[in-house]
Amino acid sequence: MARLTGPERRRKAGLRFPQTLRVRPSDPQPQRHGFDEILPTLNTARDSVYFASMNEFYMAGMRLFIACPYSHGLGPINRESLGRVVRIDNPGHGRRGIAVEILMPLYLGGKGTLK
Repeated sequence: MARLTGPERRRKAGLRFPQTLRVRPSDPQPQRHGFDEILPTLNTARDSVYFASMNEFYMAGMRLFIACPYSHGLGPINRESLGRVVRIDNPGHGRRGIAVEILMPLYLGGKGTLK
């Protein structure tokens, strides 16, 4: 993967420790983009995440539900956020690098719901 030589555009440093991520489209029509992926992250920050996928359905501007970190068990660790694809790279080997900006956390039900 080529290293960019331009100025750093990130506002905050990222975490290069891989975390498990669950990503799925927020589009309510599953026949358009019906995928649900569990992948490792390549870079994570408080307001963004970067991962690689072989899925070709991602496009710039697409809104996603993101759970990061993700665990197969039930619990509060699997809280989802709404995100938007801001960049798609081609690192090679049939994979696409997907950069997602985290727009807002989603709070659903229960006594702990924030308003």
